[in-house]
Amino acid sequence: MIDAAANNTVQKPLYINCHSGRDYFSFEQGKAFIDHTTQLSKATGIKICHETHRSRLLYSSSAGRHYIDMIPELRVTFDVSHWCNVSESLLEDQQETIDLILQRVDHIHARIGHQEGPQVNDPRAPEWKPAMDAHFAWWDKVIELKKQKGEVQTILTEFGPPTYMPTLPYTQQPLADQWAINVFMKNLLRKRYS
Repeated sequence: MIDAAANNTVQKPLYINCHSGRDYFSFEQGKAFIDHTTQLSKATGIKICHETHRSRLLYSSSAGRHYIDMIPELRVTFDVSHWCNVSESLLEDQQETIDLILQRVDHIHARIGHQEGPQVNDPRAPEWKPAMDAHFAWWDKVIELKKQKGEVQTILTEFGPPTYMPTLPYTQQPLADQWAINVFMKNLLRKRYS
C-alpha cells in the first residue's frame, strides 16, 4: 500500500502520513518498516512521515524516544495529542524527548489533546487554555525550526467526528461543531504562522 501511494505518478503526493505498525510490534518489526519507508522516500522524493498516534509504533513519548535514538532518518507527523493522552500529562516531565522529536517533524496534526483524552471537546472553551498553550508552544518550536531551515511546514486541522469528538450520553450528539472547530483552528494557525 505504501509503495503504491509513493509511486503514484498521477497524484504525486506532497507527503505521506503513516499510521505505522502497532504498539505491540517488536522494535525490529517497526524498524524494518521505517527502514523500508526511508528507502522509498529517497527513491521517490516524497516525504514519508510516521504519526505519533495511540496504538501505533510511536504511541508514546518513551516508545518514540527509542525509535528516535535508534533511527536517525526517522521523520514524523506530530500528533502530540495522543502522547498527552497516553502519558496522562501535558508532557511537562518529558521535555528532552519533546525537544528531540520536534527536530524530526515534517507534518503536524493540529488537534488539542489533554491528560485524559486525545481531543478536547472545544478548544475555544477557556478551561482548555493550558492544553492549547502547551500544544502551541510545541508547534511554535516546529515552525521556528522550519523557518531556520527555509522549509515549508504542513499542518492539518484534525478535530474528528463523533465519537472522537466527545458526545452526549444516549443521543451520541457531539458536544461541539466539528466543522466550526476545524475552521477556527485553521484561522488561528494561519494568523499565527503567516
